[in-house]
Amino acid sequence: MESLRAIIDIGSNSIRLVVYSYSYEKGLEEHHNIKTVARLSGYLDDNDVLHDEGIQRLIETLQNFISFLNDLSITKPVVAATAAIRQASNQQEILERVFQETGLRIDVLSTKQEAYYGYLAVVLTTNCKDALTVDMGGGSTEVTLYRNKQLIHSYSFPFGVVTLKRKFISGDLPTLQERKAIKSFVENQLKEQPWIAEEGKGLPVISIGGSARNIVQIDQNRKNYPLSGTHQYEMTVEDLRSIDYLLKKISFSERKKLDGLSSDRADVIDGAIITFETLLSHAATSTFMHSRKGLREGIIIEQLESNNEHTFFVDEVASSAIRHVHGKFAIQPSEDTALIDTFHKLHNQFAEGGWIQEWSDDPEMLTYAYQLFHFGKQVDLESASQHTFYLLTNSTLDGFTNKQKVKLALLASYKNKQTFQQYIQPYQGILTMQEIEECREAGALLRFVHALQTTKHSSVHDAELEAAGEDIQLTFQTHGSTILESYQAEKMKKHIEKLINRNVKLRFETEEHA
Repeated sequence: MESLRAIIDIGSNSIRLVVYSYSYEKGLEEHHNIKTVARLSGYLDDNDVLHDEGIQRLIETLQNFISFLNDLSITKPVVAATAAIRQASNQQEILERVFQETGLRIDVLSTKQEAYYGYLAVVLTTNCKDALTVDMGGGSTEVTLYRNKQLIHSYSFPFGVVTLKRKFISGDLPTLQERKAIKSFVENQLKEQPWIAEEGKGLPVISIGGSARNIVQIDQNRKNYPLSGTHQYEMTVEDLRSIDYLLKKISFSERKKLDGLSSDRADVIDGAIITFETLLSHAATSTFMHSRKGLREGIIIEQLESNNEHTFFVDEVASSAIRHVHGKFAIQPSEDTALIDTFHKLHNQFAEGGWIQEWSDDPEMLTYAYQLFHFGKQVDLESASQHTFYLLTNSTLDGFTNKQKVKLALLASYKNKQTFQQYIQPYQGILTMQEIEECREAGALLRFVHALQTTKHSSVHDAELEAAGEDIQLTFQTHGSTILESYQAEKMKKHIEKLINRNVKLRFETEEHA
């Protein structure tokens, strides 16, 4: 295994330990994730002094984390603190006591650093070129605006879910008046940064952090959403309002049992959802996307970059994700670019002839699907298709929307029309009928062309399609012997014939006869 590295994130609501590893082949992998709900900002008095009880809670949590890290032989975790420690007037005392009793040095992040790390993680793990990001923690809320993946503005608002709860909510749940007070307060705060409404107008809002993740999980559960994971999950402002309505009509005890909502957030989630609704309204947008990657990943990525260890690039997020799938499942990626080009060429020619639909998504999706075709054979050869589909739909693929993830899985796992229809059944609501048909047609052609790759380098390097009366003639240009390729092509051409309802005739021409 690659060397492990750890980060301890001391937030206002929780303290979290996450253990990662990184390699070029597999990317950044999370191995352990442990959280303690400390609510440190709740121990700050009116003079922003963190009481001794809060300091002791912090030290005990860190000591427990150190014991866990010792078992993993990790001796130098990164320890980063945000709003609660940053705002504490007795910050120096806290840092000294922690060092004396644990040996850990805490790096107190500035508001600019905290906003930057969230932005960095988002642009390096999602496909959004322009967006507003919002990272709502316990004691602060960071909002950034970026265009073409370049940071333009950032600001840290001095409120979070815990501070909103403490400032406005007297009981477990807010009254109607308290909710109105929170909304008015957030609106006034946002107005102090005019770039949000002016330059951020209409941009998608990408959320980071535990409260946002809980809201996404509630939405997924209420919709019986079939895909796993929250990264790049999209919601609308109507979805947020529906969840807000749901939370308002149930009791506090019912909230604590609500699927998707952590019981420790049941009393603070209102501040988050009101803030997100208000931000979307302020920016005149209806798109709300979640990024599972945030502050911690941003810190780790910056460390890797400073050590010249990492290969994260804003314009290569999707291609890097495909490389990481190769690395995690020990796949030898195809080096036969000529056959991949042949697949694209034939797909275009079939579409131009009106036999199949044009591919409406990124053309690189077809390349990625070719590179991952039936990689599930690494688990079991006989059920390669099933494993391919399951692994792709249940993996986090940076740079792919959930819709694209389903498309990729359908293409890379294509076996026949029957299994395709079985796979797509739970995902009917994610893809349109046209997109489903595009995937079925491209998948059938992909299976046919991929069958020509009988060795590391196929003898086929080009192809031409032409109508021959009621039939279709496919002529392949080759190097050397084509015994294996012609056998596979004859065996697999039925997928094309069923697709276009015509007979397909095959011809292989070596270069000297071309």
